[in-house]
Amino acid sequence: MKKKWLASSIIAMTMLASLLAGCSSGEKPNNTNNPATSKPQESNPPAEEQLTGHLITKDPLELKIHLHYADKFIFDDEWPVFKKAAELTNIKLKGTASKASTNSKEMFNVMMVSGSLPDIVHHQTKEQYDSYGMEGAFLALDDLIEEHAPNIKKHFEENPNAAKFAKAPDGKIYFINFTPDGPAAKGWFIRQDWLDKLELKAPTTVDELYEVLKAFKEKDPNGNNKTDEVPFLSRANMDGIYDLISLWGASGGSDGTKRGFFAENGVVKYGMYEPAYKTAVENIAKWYAEGLIDKEIFTRGAKARDILFGDNTGGVVHDWFSSTAVYNDKLASQVEGFNLVPIAPPANSNGVIIEASSRKLTHPNGWGIASSSKHPVEAIKYLDFWFSEDGRKLMNFGIEGKHYEMVDGKPKFKDEVLNNEKSVIQQLQEEGGQLEIGFHQDYEYEKQWTNEIALKGIEEYVGKGYIQEAYPSVTYTEEERTKFQELNVAVNTYADEMLQKWVLGAEPINDDNFAKYLKRLDALGIKELLELEQRAYDRYMAN
Repeated sequence: MKKKWLASSIIAMTMLASLLAGCSSGEKPNNTNNPATSKPQESNPPAEEQLTGHLITKDPLELKIHLHYADKFIFDDEWPVFKKAAELTNIKLKGTASKASTNSKEMFNVMMVSGSLPDIVHHQTKEQYDSYGMEGAFLALDDLIEEHAPNIKKHFEENPNAAKFAKAPDGKIYFINFTPDGPAAKGWFIRQDWLDKLELKAPTTVDELYEVLKAFKEKDPNGNNKTDEVPFLSRANMDGIYDLISLWGASGGSDGTKRGFFAENGVVKYGMYEPAYKTAVENIAKWYAEGLIDKEIFTRGAKARDILFGDNTGGVVHDWFSSTAVYNDKLASQVEGFNLVPIAPPANSNGVIIEASSRKLTHPNGWGIASSSKHPVEAIKYLDFWFSEDGRKLMNFGIEGKHYEMVDGKPKFKDEVLNNEKSVIQQLQEEGGQLEIGFHQDYEYEKQWTNEIALKGIEEYVGKGYIQEAYPSVTYTEEERTKFQELNVAVNTYADEMLQKWVLGAEPINDDNFAKYLKRLDALGIKELLELEQRAYDRYMAN
């Protein structure tokens, strides 16, 4: 299998010669690391050596790493978090990705076709990583984890979704992924000051929500004698509309490129192909026509909350708890009496209270070990360090004394970190913390900078079981992935196009048009897409 990958690399390298010339980091390929000519050799410390703490080797050892993701995060040898890890483990990482490039996908491809891989490779597309792993470019980590990575093994035992996701289509593990943490994502927020002025109660059903939005539109709650109120707003553009469909019992919600998929009794479905979707769109189009939804919802973008709450015209929003709850403090001196509070999700048309958004169970970013590495044992032990109590604390909270202090046995961010003009996550990422490497995030890091309003809302949503379990991040074979991307782009693009037409009133949403819509989805391959997704889902559930 290694020969297959190497042969593919040679062909691709010829095709991308000019690209390689433009992106070269100036380092000569290390031919001794070629997986076709060298065999990884384990280099365990002699049995008589007694290594203390998190030390992996007696003498310092340098391992090379490729880390270049999201077009902006590039491994920096001087990151304090990784320098601290080197102190604790005796393993120093040296980055190989060029800082001159801002294209992460391109940099990964360039590295792969070069045939010369560093010891540790980070990537943000697990299926592609698995594919290269099955061809021999990356080590199967199962035995290494069993023998040398007790923290990763424990993590998989305690987080079965992470264990399922880690496996490639051949049942082996080539990739240790980033595992998010946290109980809630989005919630419903409403202007309590507007409710009070109009002597209204917070809506508890979709019908009551309609009546409240209508009152916000017609009864001048901001008191400027203008009908300029925007009852429902969103900064998520198209996804802001998809956030509403659960109010009429439709499923799917919004999840980027995987929008629309959900599983019901083990059967994968596409929300925008189901009968309930038509009812949802009919009502959303009605709300939009009546001015209850921001007329610029498809285009206003990320500043929607700032603009509409800032000029005292926004009323209701469905958005992330932590970032939405700050507006009371943010606008205290700008909008008199501004009071934005979380409420329970309004019961949908079927009488069910459900929050369709949720945090992902797993994430496709992570890292693994090149099959050409001469230090696979040291490398897996290093990956394992980040799942230890100290390693997890270091990646989540940064450096003790600089970013946090221990209070009652728990890390607590220092005031200068919490009150900095930069966000906590930005401060940490600038120094190598909170990067989406293979590690388990700790929600406590986020909880510390989440205000009481958001925490109260999160507590209610979690405590009362409103949050729908996330659809799992399934993985595909290389052939499946290529076909999935082709079909999914076509299906989602068309679904988005028709949703926008219907909501804007450019085309009526009626039985005939919806039948044509379903027929077009059929022609675009929705059934084949569902069959492909079902195979991947079944494989995931069987792991």
